[in-house]
Amino acid sequence: MEHTPPIQKGHDARLVVAIILVTMAMGMLDAISLLHLKMFAGYMTASIILIAVNIATSQAIVLSGLEAIACFYSGAVLGGRLVRRRRHQRLIIGDMLLGVASLIALAAWIWSAAPPGAPYITLGLLAFAMGVQTSATRHASLPDMTLPAATVVLHGLAHNSSVAGGDNRGSWRRAAAIGALFLGAVMGTLISAHSVAQGIALTAFIIMMAGTVLLVGRLPLVVRLDRISIP
Repeated sequence: MEHTPPIQKGHDARLVVAIILVTMAMGMLDAISLLHLKMFAGYMTASIILIAVNIATSQAIVLSGLEAIACFYSGAVLGGRLVRRRRHQRLIIGDMLLGVASLIALAAWIWSAAPPGAPYITLGLLAFAMGVQTSATRHASLPDMTLPAATVVLHGLAHNSSVAGGDNRGSWRRAAAIGALFLGAVMGTLISAHSVAQGIALTAFIIMMAGTVLLVGRLPLVVRLDRISIP
């Protein structure tokens, strides 16, 4: 009689690792964009608040915020179409992340080349890429890991803890996401202090790694990931 392997009830380990990498990259990118572009590229809640604060305090940093929101919206529209393709979930998210990495790499090159309007072009590309990326991470359907994740993840960590009467399920995954976001922000701050272009380029590389984890077939590391499920 043929043996049927047990059904794994956890989450796809490749997806979890990829989203944690993307979370780190987003922490880097938002730290860089806030420090050097004066606006968030991916965290639209904060961008809306910054616009309101700038209007209320009569500061001039409003157009960049509106640009970020418009470009993020456009990227999310494209992302919404891309996730509706009839392909395996990993393949859809993986090739979307590679596309996002390409856009971010282009933004790094534009910043380095410094053409007229480079800050606005860079912010627009990054926000558009983050719109696509958010569609990809939503399509992964991992609880509490739709980016930007910190508020929801922190709530889930507390809400499902044994102190709150929960079973601690998913605690390490949530803690890893928060740690990755924090580490990414620290890295983005330190690296961009020396070179903004290099910081953005490193973000592109990390997202490319996340996409590769989902797309490659028989590498030893991903084969091991395929054998486990993550709660």
